Formats: sequence, structure tokens, C-alpha cells
Amino acid sequence: MVLDQPKTVYSDATAQARAISDVISMIDPRDTPLLAKLGLDGAREKFKLNLDGYKIEILEDSLDPLEDAINDAAGWDGSDTEELVVDDASKFQDGYVILVEDEKLVVKNVDTTNNFLEVYGRGFGDTTAAAHADDTVIKIIGMARLEGDDADYGPIVDISAPYNYTSIFQKAIKVSGTLQAISQHGIDDEFIYQANKAVPHLLRLVERMAFYGERVVGNASSPRSAGGLGVFITDNVVAAGGAIAKSHVDSLMEEIIMDGGYPDLLVMNPRVANDLRALLDSSSFVRVSQDENKLGVDAIERVMTQYGELELVMDRWCPTDTAYVLQSDKVGFYSLRNFESYELARSGDSLKGEVVGEFSILAANDKAHGKITGITT
Repeated sequence: MVLDQPKTVYSDATAQARAISDVISMIDPRDTPLLAKLGLDGAREKFKLNLDGYKIEILEDSLDPLEDAINDAAGWDGSDTEELVVDDASKFQDGYVILVEDEKLVVKNVDTTNNFLEVYGRGFGDTTAAAHADDTVIKIIGMARLEGDDADYGPIVDISAPYNYTSIFQKAIKVSGTLQAISQHGIDDEFIYQANKAVPHLLRLVERMAFYGERVVGNASSPRSAGGLGVFITDNVVAAGGAIAKSHVDSLMEEIIMDGGYPDLLVMNPRVANDLRALLDSSSFVRVSQDENKLGVDAIERVMTQYGELELVMDRWCPTDTAYVLQSDKVGFYSLRNFESYELARSGDSLKGEVVGEFSILAANDKAHGKITGITT
């Protein structure tokens, strides 16, 4: 090729050197905030898991129940001294003092076959007999027994075993012999580089499993799968039906506290967290004077409620329509096999290997957690 004078950088680039960085920057952030907060194998210590298996169970027990409800379409008349029909008579025993709205009664006899209670008359103590509608809550508030009475046997709550399965996470690696041999910018060993790159990729899938996982036992022809938080958290649910509001967090916290839980984490998508922050930015309680040198307020790191303080965990893998309130000492990831990379048998002119790990997630005490659903951003 003949060039006109003068020769420029545009006319012949064949011999020109390229300035190439010797460090490769990863474009996608490899953040896994929930894993960072709970640990990749935190469930093992929290729940005293001393054995390994692909099915993990937590043993849970609870104290006797203290509430039931009337189960009579006609209700219970204020002058009725007959049986009080309830949802589950096995929750009661002779001598229980019960409260139905403002009326107190003492249980005289329990019929678990027909689900009704006999009482020692109406309006115990200074209370007054009154009519009570179907589904009215019955609270067990104390005991008043006959002196010298025989022993009476009340309810026994059986041990339960919430469980989950493990999911296998795997990524294969195949590098040609030539690529493994040549020099590259930013890469000393192509096989090791690809193996190291696979781990943060798979960790993101472990994190996403916490939000999207389906609990499936699996068999020879069907893959085994770990369920996510939604498998365990079903008791306390608040429906937003629109943008997130502080009242949704407060309402959910109230329900969890009334169930006996003490949550400390609020997990949500950053887009939802921004909507929560916008409530504070636009609040009439925030004042900005001419002396201020910044607009807006500091980023929200914790959410204060009447029932306790929640640490905000922004997780971009969390669905935008759901936020979770968790008690961190009762939820954790489980590692059956930590990630390991190893070479596979050689065949042809290439180096082959894979990265494999096996993980799950567990949440104990359903009533200690909750979620806000139906959020729009």
C-alpha cells in the first residue's frame, strides 16, 4: 500500500501498539448483601446442625396456645348456660379462666369430641353475661380450680420440623490448550481465572435462591431444589397494594411482636428503599434553611418503629414487589458443600474443570418473621 505524505495515525495503523490495561475490571457488581449479613453457613451454628444431609430439618416446639374462637353460627346468647362451642376444645382444660369480650368464665368440663366447653355459670366474678357472636376470640387468662380436685390434662403441643432441601450450584470450565499457553493481559492462568470468576457468579444465584427458590425433593429424573424465604414466612403478611409506606413496616412489626418475635432486619430492593427514603425527603418534619449546604437528608440505614429498630439491607436481587422483615438469629444459609474447583478428565486439546457447591436456606419460627407484599415502585 502506497501512502500520501504526511503519514498519520489514521492512514496506517498496522504497526501501532495498543495501550491495554493489565488489570481486568469486572463490570457487574458482585454484591450479595444477604449472604454477607447472614453468612454462607450461618444456619449450622444457629440451629446446631451437627449432621450433614441434602434434607435439613429444624426441630421446633411451642408453649400451649392461649386463644381460640367461638364456632357457632348462631352465636352464644347472654342467657345461655349450655355448652360453648369452640374451634378447638383441645386447647382448654378444666379450671381455665377465659375471657370472651368483657365476660369472664371458668371452664368446668372439656369435650374434645364435639368441641364444646361447659362452664361454671355465666359472668364469673364481677363480669356480666352477654351475647357473643360467632368467631369471637376466646382468651385464656388464668386458672381457678376446685380445691382438692383431681388432676386435669390439658393440651400438648407436638414438636414440628420445618425443613428444606439443598440445591447444587455448578459451572463448568473449558479452556483450549493454546489459550492456556499464551500470554494475556491481566490473566496469568486462564483456567484459574475462569474458576475464580465462576464463584461470585454462583454466589449471586445462591442469593437469588433466597428470594425465588422452590422447595422440591427431586429424584432420579427431577432436580432437587431449595425453597426460598417464602416457603417459611407465611404467618405475618401485610399487603401494601401500592408504594411502600412507613405504616406498612409499622403494621408488620406490630403483628410480629404480638406473635412473640423480635426482628432486626428489613430486606428490600434498592428501588423500594428509595421510595421509603422519598417519604422522609418530602416530610414536613424535615426543615431546610438557607444556612444548609445540602439538599435532602442522610441515607436511611435503620428504620425506627414503636416495636424496635430494623437494619436496612438493600438487596438488588430482592423482588421489587416484596420486602422481608427478619429476625437474623433465626434465619441462615446452610452449606453442605462449599464451592470447590477441580479439573476433569482430559479429552482433546483442552483443559476442563468445574466449580461445584451445594447450599440451602433455613428460617426457624415462622412467627418471628414477616413480609410486605404487593409493593409497586
